Amino acid sequence: MLEDIRRQLAPDDLVLKEARHRRDAVKHAANTFPGFLRAYNSGSLAHGTANCPIHQRDKGLDADCGIVLDRRTHHTLGPDSLLREGPADVVARVLARVKPKVLKEYPRATFTVSKRAIFIKMRQPLATGEDPTVDLIVGLERRAGGLWIPNMEQQRWDPSHPEKHTELLTADPRVLRVTRARAIRLAKAENKRSRAPLCSFNVEALALMFVRRGQSEPEALLSLWEQGAEDLAARLTPDPAGVSAPIKVDDQEYALSRLLHAADRLWTALENDHDEICVRENLRELWPDFVAATPGEATKAQIAARLKAGQPLQVSPSGTLAFAGGIPLKSPRSFGSRGRQR
Repeated sequence: MLEDIRRQLAPDDLVLKEARHRRDAVKHAANTFPGFLRAYNSGSLAHGTANCPIHQRDKGLDADCGIVLDRRTHHTLGPDSLLREGPADVVARVLARVKPKVLKEYPRATFTVSKRAIFIKMRQPLATGEDPTVDLIVGLERRAGGLWIPNMEQQRWDPSHPEKHTELLTADPRVLRVTRARAIRLAKAENKRSRAPLCSFNVEALALMFVRRGQSEPEALLSLWEQGAEDLAARLTPDPAGVSAPIKVDDQEYALSRLLHAADRLWTALENDHDEICVRENLRELWPDFVAATPGEATKAQIAARLKAGQPLQVSPSGTLAFAGGIPLKSPRSFGSRGRQR
C-alpha cells in the first residue's frame, strides 16, 4: 500500500524532464556572468525526493539550482571581505544577465527576487497543466566552508551548504539512498496533508539522521517519525552540513504532535498487517487523498488525475459511477479510528 501511495505521488517523467531542462537553461544563462566559478543543483529534484506538485497543492514543480561566484573576482562581497558588501547589487546584475537569455526560449517568463533566490516562472504550461519553475541562488564561497547565500530581506549574506546537502542525500550505498528517499517522499506527503508543521528540508534532515541501512521502507518511515519526534522534543533539527543555524519550526509543539500521531498510525498498521481494513483506516488518516477505504476504489488523487486527463465516466454494472475499467468513485463503507495507547 505504501508503494501504491508513492506511485500516485510520483511526478510525471515528462514533467521531471522539462523541469531539469528549465533548470539547465537557467544555469547556462548564468554561466557567462563575470567571476562565475561553478553551478550546482539542489532541492528535491536534485535529491530524488520530489512529489507531484499538483497532488501536493503546490503550483508547480520547483527546480532549485545555484551559481557560485569566485571571490577573487568579487573580492568586495560578503562577510569574508573587507568591504562586506551585501547581495542586492550582484543579484540584480545576475538577473540582468540571465533574463534576456531565458526570454529567448521562454518569452512569457517572469522574474522575481525572493528572500534567497531569483524565482523564474516560465508561464509555459505543459499538457499536464504543470508549469515547472526555477529558483536560482547566487552564492559566494565561504572561507570556513560552504557558501554565503543571499538574505534579501535583511540585505545580508547567510551561511549555507546546499552542495553538501545534495551530496549527503545522493551518496552511496544505493539501497540506503533509495529507502531514505522513499521514506522522505511519504513523510513529505503526510506533512502537507494539512497545515505543514515542518519545511521539506527538515523532513530530509530527520531522514538523514534516523534512516539506517538494512531497514525496510515502513521501518525507515517509522524511524523518521518516532526518533524524529524524540529529537524535536529536545532541540531544533541541526543543519546536516553543520554550516547553517538549526532549522526553524514555527510551532514546535504542533510539529511534535503531528510526528507522534503519524508514528502511532503507522505502528498500528504494521502491528495489524494481516487486517486490510485496519491498515487502510490508519493509513487513510495519514494520506487521505491517496488511500481508498476499500480495495478497488479510486482515491481522490486518482480521480483528480483521471478527470484532468479527460478520462470519461461511466455507469458500472452495479449502478455506481465509475471510470472506464470499472473502478468505483466512492464506497458506502466507512470505518472508525482506533490506535494504540502511548
